[in-house]
Amino acid sequence: MEKTVTTYFQGNTQFENTGDVLINKSLIELFRTHGNVVINDEKLPGFYKEALNLASHEKSSSNKGSFYKQLFQKAWASLFKKGQKVIMVAGPPGHIFGNSNKKIRKNMEYTAFLIALQLLRVKIVRMGFSMGPIGKKQAVSERIRAWFTHHYWVRDSISLSLAHEIGIPKARFFPDLAWTYHANGVDLSQAQKEEIIFSFRDAIYKDDDGQRYKNALVERLMFIIDHLKDRYKLKITYQVLGDYAFCKELHETLRAKGYEVDFEEAQITLETAGRAYQNGVAIITNRLHGALLAAKYDVLPLVLSDIDKHLKIKGIYHDAGLHDLLLEASDTNEAILEKVLTLLENRTQIMEQLAQIEQRYHALTMDSMAKVLNG
Repeated sequence: MEKTVTTYFQGNTQFENTGDVLINKSLIELFRTHGNVVINDEKLPGFYKEALNLASHEKSSSNKGSFYKQLFQKAWASLFKKGQKVIMVAGPPGHIFGNSNKKIRKNMEYTAFLIALQLLRVKIVRMGFSMGPIGKKQAVSERIRAWFTHHYWVRDSISLSLAHEIGIPKARFFPDLAWTYHANGVDLSQAQKEEIIFSFRDAIYKDDDGQRYKNALVERLMFIIDHLKDRYKLKITYQVLGDYAFCKELHETLRAKGYEVDFEEAQITLETAGRAYQNGVAIITNRLHGALLAAKYDVLPLVLSDIDKHLKIKGIYHDAGLHDLLLEASDTNEAILEKVLTLLENRTQIMEQLAQIEQRYHALTMDSMAKVLNG
């Protein structure tokens, strides 16, 4: 007899980061195709719930009791009903790093919660995240938390190696959730592929030397733009609300130097991405999901960054066989430009390769989901 599956998910994330909204929506859509989902929407902003396209019965606020009460009641009832299965997605997709006492304490508190769920035979899944760098104490707390997680799925091989290194042998590879995201459709046959799009955060980590990073980035971009401005229109966009100030400053700097560059004042959302990206030939960015969302609209996803510091992008691109699309910021201007021009020349073949990667990762994702649902 096929079991009725109910999946519970907190749904919390960086609400003003379109990339995080994307991977959370993709996660919900995956589990929705295999049963019921219940999202803890109590503290979620309205625009985020709308972006997730939640039905009324999928919101915990539409049912009696708190999210946790509903979860434990369902888990208890399922103990006595062979035809029911309860899954808890433990934590949002994203990136784990650092060594703060706050994160360590949170891990230990969450472990107690997971133990209680295991006693009720709830299947616990942690998925769609990357790791590193991570301190020793946080690594220990992460290992303890993983003891009480049935499936521990990281999204790149660098994170997989790190998970095994810190004592989590159950860790397995699971593709980034962006690969299975179904983008809002636009008619690309009517698109005018004429834009090079730029989108940047002002640093990789909070402790980076922001001004050094900005100065080096502007220098690289001016050199690239000098050689592209006569062939393409140029546009700056942003998917993370916190990137607005830097992208606006970048636009003003380039305009002051005489470059004709447009700027999208409004943040790119899942709803507006099609309009924003449909005319793009390529995007040059240091945002992972800025690149991967743009690629859904036939835009070549190039990443310009300090690649060895940007581990999640490095791992995901290398695993997909897309390492050639990584532009190392410490290379010379000439070397970066030569690589960009070569990639633009081979754009059609690369986009065909991307389509094949999506198909492969979709099949791997479905296979992994079957293990959760049938295990």
